[in-house]
Amino acid sequence: MFEKGHYGGRTVPTDTRQGTYALTPSGEFLGSLNSNDPSAVARMLKSALEKWNEMTPDQRLQKGDPKRQANEIQRGETMFPSDGLVLRVFVRDLPREKNVEGWRASAWNQDYLWYRKSEVLSWVPKEWSKGARTAVSEPLVKRLVKFNLVDHVRGQTPFHPDEAIKAAHIFATIEKIKGQIASVKLDGDVKIERRGIWPVGGYSDMNNPKEQSLGLTLKLEGRAKFDRAKGRFSEFELLALGTRYGGTQYNGRFDDLAEAPIGFYFTLAGDTPAERVAPAHFYAYGW
Repeated sequence: MFEKGHYGGRTVPTDTRQGTYALTPSGEFLGSLNSNDPSAVARMLKSALEKWNEMTPDQRLQKGDPKRQANEIQRGETMFPSDGLVLRVFVRDLPREKNVEGWRASAWNQDYLWYRKSEVLSWVPKEWSKGARTAVSEPLVKRLVKFNLVDHVRGQTPFHPDEAIKAAHIFATIEKIKGQIASVKLDGDVKIERRGIWPVGGYSDMNNPKEQSLGLTLKLEGRAKFDRAKGRFSEFELLALGTRYGGTQYNGRFDDLAEAPIGFYFTLAGDTPAERVAPAHFYAYGW
């Protein structure tokens, strides 16, 4: 189906088929493009709808009952931890001395971070008293750092390998207790350093990669409210502020490799279908 789209027949330099596609349940191609321009996407969808309206029901639909296949389809969303901690994560560049021009000046991206119900208690001290302090367990901190403190402001980037994580600490301190609600202060620090050989210019240098380095140095501060009766957070905000340098193949930093400020913001996600999308690197969670 994708071979009929905007990258059809393209085998060099990569086999990517990234984009937005309109297809019928029967597998007929209706249209596609790779654009973040809403008006361009709308035009493509309008054209696809016109083609759909010209088709017969037999052309549109697949043979057989799709409900029989539903339970066989495994997507990350099927493991959504509705009783756990689901965070929405935003990342953007912060103001710098030499301002960036064009779309990059306001570029930002988002992702999600999931924790199961059994993991939530690791975010608060076991001792239920004012001043109690604990280090959030290493596996939970590592998940946040490895998969979400990544520079995908302008494009795609892989998660950090374990050896690149030089420091990763988050601490939780109870500042106030009112009934079953604890007000929790969060603080910590992260340091990422990685060296190796990889491309940073998209397709332009993919066949001639050179030695590269990248890193992030971040301070974390946040606040949250934990409901002990319900075993979950009613509020959660965490900021990670600092600097980044270097780039990866598809994250658009080929001309912006020097150290520059960056910020990450974690907050509770809602429960709309759009906010149940699996984290970008969920396949590496090991769930």
